[in-house]
Amino acid sequence: MRLGKTDLYVNPICLDTNAVAGYNLFPNSDEEAGRQVVRIIENGINFIDTAFLYGFGRSEEIIGKVGKESGNRGDLVIATKVSPGGER
Repeated sequence: MRLGKTDLYVNPICLDTNAVAGYNLFPNSDEEAGRQVVRIIENGINFIDTAFLYGFGRSEEIIGKVGKESGNRGDLVIATKVSPGGER
């Protein structure tokens, strides 16, 4: 589906990655399990929601690595947010 009035086309399902590497939010986070979740991009999901707060940037790093491994990195549409005031 088309994302708003942009030229971006995304799967209507958006993957939220707050638990992918959000060890600061979820103390029992398992990064390998997080990588497995992100590998859903191999099945056509290309719309990913993340934020710096999710592991203080670690979530974005995992998304990038998995995207590079799968060869789909250029097809991903990543919605990210900044923390209030840009603080950690």
